[in-house]
Amino acid sequence: MIASQVYDCEKPLISIITSTFNAETHFGGLIDSIRSQQNAEIEWIVVDGGSTDQTVTLAKNAHDVVNVLIVEPDRGIYDAWNKGIAAARGTWIAFVGADDYYLPNGLELSLRATKSVSNDVNLIVASVDRVNEENTRVLRSVASPWDWEKMKKWMVIGHPGTLHHRILFDRFGKFDTTLQSASDYDFLLRAGDQIRASFIETPLVRVRAGGVSQQVLALKEAQFVRRRNLGITAVQAGISYLVARAKMFVRNNMEWCLNKLR
Repeated sequence: MIASQVYDCEKPLISIITSTFNAETHFGGLIDSIRSQQNAEIEWIVVDGGSTDQTVTLAKNAHDVVNVLIVEPDRGIYDAWNKGIAAARGTWIAFVGADDYYLPNGLELSLRATKSVSNDVNLIVASVDRVNEENTRVLRSVASPWDWEKMKKWMVIGHPGTLHHRILFDRFGKFDTTLQSASDYDFLLRAGDQIRASFIETPLVRVRAGGVSQQVLALKEAQFVRRRNLGITAVQAGISYLVARAKMFVRNNMEWCLNKLR
C-alpha cells in the first residue's frame, strides 16, 4: 500500500530523503532538527517500509515539514532511496538517516553551498559528526573532501548530508538494491572521475555510530563493488579487506574509550 502526501510548496533547491522502518526512538529528533530550520527552498521526503511502531504517525504529524510521505513495503534502504529520488523535485539531493539529525545552521550552510559553487560542481561533500547512541558525546568527525584516488581505496567521505546534483542520477542510474550497506559507495565509484566536488568543512549532521556487524558487512560489500567498478583482483580485495578490518578495530576501540570517558 502507498500512502503519499504531497504538500504545496515552491520548487525546492534541495530534496532531503530519509528511509524509515520502526524508527520511532530517534525519528522525533530528526523532525525537530529540520523543523527548526524550515525553509521553502527545501523539501523533505520520507519513505517508510511499513513500520509497525509510531514512525508513520510521527511523519504524518510532521506534515509542516514532511512534503512527501510514501509508506509501502520495500527491499531495504537503497530501494527506499530510489523511490525518494523518483519523487524528488530538488536540483540537489541529500540522504539523512532516521537516527541522524541536522546540526543548527546545517541546512542554511547546505543552501549557501549550492548557491556559491561553480556550474561544473555535481557533488558537495558534507562533514559529519559520529556520536554515541545516547548522543552525549562526539566520538569523531568525518571531514574529508572528495579525493578520487583515495575513494578508489575506501569510502573516505561522510555520506549523510552530502549533496548530489540530480544530474548524477540521470547519468549513472540509481542505487543497487541488491546491496545492503555499500550501495552509496558503489554509486560514487560508478560516477568516479566524472565527479566535480566542493566541500563543507563545518559538520552539518550528527550520526549515531553503527553496530560492528553492520560495519563488517559494509567492508565486505565495499570490496565487492571495488572489484566490480575498478577491476581489482580478488587478492587485492582480500588484502584491502583485512587492512580495513584492522583499521575498524582500532577506530572502534578508540571510540569505545572516548565513550567511556567521563
